[in-house]
Amino acid sequence: MEIKVVDEGKPYVIALVGRLDTNTAPQLEEFAGGLYDKSVSDIAVDMASCDFVSSAGLRVIVAMQKRATVGGSLVFRNVQPEVMEVFEMTGFSKILTFE
Repeated sequence: MEIKVVDEGKPYVIALVGRLDTNTAPQLEEFAGGLYDKSVSDIAVDMASCDFVSSAGLRVIVAMQKRATVGGSLVFRNVQPEVMEVFEMTGFSKILTFE
């Protein structure tokens, strides 16, 4: 997976390219942690090029969501149907914000 910075404004927009799985989830966790450490509070995640999310990826997304609820926001954009199905089956579609 590749994490691309699309816009460093507000919200800070990143794009996920590839699979968010056991091997790549730590990469997103580290990247997001760095953003929060720099006081970036509003993040938009473009998932147009992310075609798979595993349970490890979901764990990182939950952690990001928890941090965002403390004075920030987290929005997911352009979620692929296959990934949205995972969000719906796991109940994540009820706790995440989508555009």
